[in-house]
Amino acid sequence: MIIINARFLTQPISGVQRFGIEISKIVKKQLKDQVCFVTCPGVIHVELFKELEAKIIGVNKSHLWEQLDLFAYLLRNKNPLLVSFGYTGPLFYKNQIVSIHDVAFKYHKESFSKSFSLVYNYLVPRIAKKCLHVFTVSEAAKKEVVKELKLPSQKVSVVYNGISCLFKKAEKLSLDEKSVKPYILTVSSHHPRKNYERLIEAFNALNDTEIELYVIGNYIGHFSKTVEIKPNKNIKFLTNITDKQLVAYYQNAELFVFPSLYEGFGIPVIEAMSQHLPCVISDIPVFKEIGDESVIYVNPKDVDSITQGIIKGLNIGNKTQYYPKLDQFTWENSANKVVKILENFL
Repeated sequence: MIIINARFLTQPISGVQRFGIEISKIVKKQLKDQVCFVTCPGVIHVELFKELEAKIIGVNKSHLWEQLDLFAYLLRNKNPLLVSFGYTGPLFYKNQIVSIHDVAFKYHKESFSKSFSLVYNYLVPRIAKKCLHVFTVSEAAKKEVVKELKLPSQKVSVVYNGISCLFKKAEKLSLDEKSVKPYILTVSSHHPRKNYERLIEAFNALNDTEIELYVIGNYIGHFSKTVEIKPNKNIKFLTNITDKQLVAYYQNAELFVFPSLYEGFGIPVIEAMSQHLPCVISDIPVFKEIGDESVIYVNPKDVDSITQGIIKGLNIGNKTQYYPKLDQFTWENSANKVVKILENFL
């Protein structure tokens, strides 16, 4: 039996949770009764909870649940293989595989709340050393995980993020509220390293009242500060957007812009590519890995570079960009790789 730590069922969806959800759904179909999903109280994704046939164990929540309730459950069940897709698991449990998506908790400590930073900087390096194997989401992230956590390279496997099946459907979706003006789109949670302040400064420098900027993403509590933005009627912040609505926002955009300072992968980039949008993205190693010559790279620390990238992207004037690398970023490919690795440890 393989036990999967499904604490992602209690969390809002960002890139980390998306990885756990999509991989879990395919692993469930492939391994069937060989895999059991367990989570703590407080499930918010009820339909997924049912699809995975997950069960709630224990009474605690969050990290305390992993360290106490989950750990005790594993010991009672003869120490099965545990898979945790979200950085952490029981600190003193060796028979586990953990996903470490990036090392932002080390590189950008100032961007997180003090409690979050303390917990991750204590737990993640220690769990990484004790566990059997580590998944991460790009070659760029692997180099950093190996270096910063002092792990042997062979202990870390790259399992790319993928694109949801919703993005692969051919039909064009309309927005619930049709925009009067064309708009530029960016998608991510409200984290300081997403570089919203420079993006908005670059957008304002366009001095074009005939185009809007849509910022889709939710506020996350463990970030140390929120982005301070001056009011602008041409900038719209959209939260709690469904997956289907998100596809529609991509499809109807003029341009996708993502000048993030740091990423382990960057799912919104491949989502935008899947809808053939012109993409303006940061000139950082991971984006060079998942992007190609068709994207427009900018210096994320230079407002003028971002502005010029936006102008160049808007001048493309169509949404028929094609990105050959997309074929390798599928959840099916990634889940198949996960299953093969799991089989090596059974």
